Amino acid sequence: MNISYALLSGGLAKRFGKDKTLALYKEKPLYIYGLETGLLVSDDVMHISKISEKYKPYLKNVRYLQDDLEEVCPMSGLIKAAYEAKYDDIFVISADAPLISSDFIVYLYGYFKDCDGVIPVINNKSYTLMSFYKRNVLLNMIDDYNNKNYKLIKSIEKFNIKYISEKDIFAAGFDIRLFTNINYKKDLENLEADNGQTY
Repeated sequence: MNISYALLSGGLAKRFGKDKTLALYKEKPLYIYGLETGLLVSDDVMHISKISEKYKPYLKNVRYLQDDLEEVCPMSGLIKAAYEAKYDDIFVISADAPLISSDFIVYLYGYFKDCDGVIPVINNKSYTLMSFYKRNVLLNMIDDYNNKNYKLIKSIEKFNIKYISEKDIFAAGFDIRLFTNINYKKDLENLEADNGQTY
C-alpha cells in the first residue's frame, strides 16, 4: 500500500491528568504501539505533536514532526499531516488507541476507492481519528481552522466519505476492543487487567 501514516499526539489529556501518550502500557509508552503498527503498513510514518523533543529517543524510520499551529486540536495535526505526507492516501490515528492493528488498516483501505475518505462507525460514533483521508480533504481544513471551526465531522461534510458500519467490521472478524481509546487512567488500568489482547 502506498499510504502515509500519521499518529497524532496533540491533545491536552485533561481527563487523564497528565501526558497520556507517555503513560506506560505493558512497560512501553502508549504512543509507541501506534507507531509500531504504522511501520508494518507504511514507508512514510509520521508522529505529529506540539513538542516532538519529548519523544526522544526517536524510533527508526519515523518522522517526528512539530505541529506549529497555535490551537491544540486534532485538526491542526491533520493539516500538518496533509502538508508533510509523502502520499495522497493518508491514514490517521490518535496516540491513545494502542490496539490498532495492521490487519484492520489493510481492511479499511480496501474500501478506499472512489471516495475521499473512509471512517469506521462503532455504536453510532464516527472514529475520525482512525480513518483514511485524501490529502485534499485535510488541506481543505485550513479554512475551517482559520475560522475557528474545529469540528472534524463538520469539516468533511462536503466530501464523499464512506462510513463503514460495525456490522461489516465485526463480520470481517474484528473485535470492538480494537477501538479502545485511553481517556482516563481507569481505561489504562482496565486494559492492563484485560491482558491487552489485540485483534
